[in-house]
Amino acid sequence: MSGHEDFFIGWADRVPHGHGRVLGWAAAGFVLGLLLLAVGLAWTIDDAGAGGGDWAAGEQTLVGVVTTKPYALLHLPADAKHPAPHTMMLSVVGKYPVVVPEAWEGRAIVAKGWVVRRGALDMVQMTAAPVLAEGPGGAQEAVERLGRWRVTGEICDGQCYVGLMRPGTGIAHRACADFCLAGGVPPVFVTTAPLRGQSFLVMADAAGGPVGKEMFDYVGLRVRLDGEVERHGDMLVFKADFASVKVP
Repeated sequence: MSGHEDFFIGWADRVPHGHGRVLGWAAAGFVLGLLLLAVGLAWTIDDAGAGGGDWAAGEQTLVGVVTTKPYALLHLPADAKHPAPHTMMLSVVGKYPVVVPEAWEGRAIVAKGWVVRRGALDMVQMTAAPVLAEGPGGAQEAVERLGRWRVTGEICDGQCYVGLMRPGTGIAHRACADFCLAGGVPPVFVTTAPLRGQSFLVMADAAGGPVGKEMFDYVGLRVRLDGEVERHGDMLVFKADFASVKVP
């Protein structure tokens, strides 16, 4: 045999010089490939903490008229952005409702918190407890009854749907939605087709109060429900009749 050739010896404690260089480059390429795969997978996954809503409005101090049924709603006077009085949901950090005494019904309050919106749906995630305002907060519009409707869509918790979590809808979010709704977060019915120009309705029970445990079997599913629809300010409230519920 002439010259020198590297070859593999099974019992040797090291790899021949030429083979080691090839294996080193292969190992480096494998590790780099795993890093690129991890970055690619992370890039395609939604940021659950960012939510699906718009937080650009930032933290604000708002003065408006509060109503307590079915859930706490804040009715703001018309301004440059909303030529008609505007209604917003209220929430707090965590899976809890905003506690507003019934004696405050129809009175002006100060609500301080982060404003988050998804489409035409606005919510104030309050950073301080509401307090009664010293001056007038703007008149609350009379409730307008829009008749009985049959709607198809999904029951979501209003806090996550508006943007505090992503996804805020569907089976993937069902467990979280159940916890939020059990804590007293307002439920929102997201319709498959707009009703009077809106694709979400704040839910109430058939009597106009908070929705009870009858809704939990249907959260995150596509369902069909009958019920009365009312306009509270520029927000629709759906008084759902769960005796009519169907899962298409």
